[in-house]
Amino acid sequence: MTAHNRGLDHPECSPRLDRIIEMLAADLPQIPVETAYPAADDTLLLAHPQTHINGILDMLPFEGYAMIDSDTLLSPDSFDAALLAVGAACQAVDAVMNGEAQTAFAAIRPPGHHAEYETAMGFCLFNNAFIAARKSGVRTLIVDFDVHHGNGTEDLVKRRVADGHTDIAYASTHQSGIFPFTGMEDSQNICNAPLPADAGSTEFRAAVTDRIMPFAKNFAPELIIFSAGFDAHADDPLANLNFTHDDFGWIVDQLKPLQPKIVSILEGGYNLGALPASVFNHLKSLAKAS
Repeated sequence: MTAHNRGLDHPECSPRLDRIIEMLAADLPQIPVETAYPAADDTLLLAHPQTHINGILDMLPFEGYAMIDSDTLLSPDSFDAALLAVGAACQAVDAVMNGEAQTAFAAIRPPGHHAEYETAMGFCLFNNAFIAARKSGVRTLIVDFDVHHGNGTEDLVKRRVADGHTDIAYASTHQSGIFPFTGMEDSQNICNAPLPADAGSTEFRAAVTDRIMPFAKNFAPELIIFSAGFDAHADDPLANLNFTHDDFGWIVDQLKPLQPKIVSILEGGYNLGALPASVFNHLKSLAKAS
């Protein structure tokens, strides 16, 4: 996944994973790290049509970069990296659903929550969290705390509801008024809790307590998937929320009593100093016995 190369000047760069892996080895050596394997191509069909998959393949460059949009670039290894990201997310779900682990974290890139049914955007090619939810085969709540709204996940959940399936729900906290300029309204199986610029721990925790938790309890999930973006941290360069490292553990502590089977999937987080400390707090809470 580090071979998905967009240049070190791009915020979604390979050192993000390097810093997380270094932190795990130094600070959480008790957490086992498993090897990920690529998803089968047809696993992508759980979220996207074949035309979308073919479009990504057709755009892959033999060298250098190809631009899907101003934010979303492809390098020669990008499709293989995306298959590995999806595969890791699905393996994490399998491990939790098979009882091998109660919780799991997929340290992956490229991220996925902006990828809509047939549109790659916002650094994202395929929607890792939604595919993993489909793969689980159970009633799944996706909780997204990335600073940016997961327009792709909302799009896919709405399409599934429109097709008569209500087994996947989506809840999000995010900064309002920034990319992708969505996530202001609720609908069936959708709960959005937008936060104003400069909001911090107090506003985030109130949104989770007052909006996300009642929605989650009503949905009664058999599995929770976190779209775990750490770019709402105060030191992150891409937006203007002011979360602390502790917030990323706190949200796990709130939801774990409702459903202890949890898979967390890496989305954003672009400050290479803040990211590993935020992930550390998140994983400490995931690893606590219920």
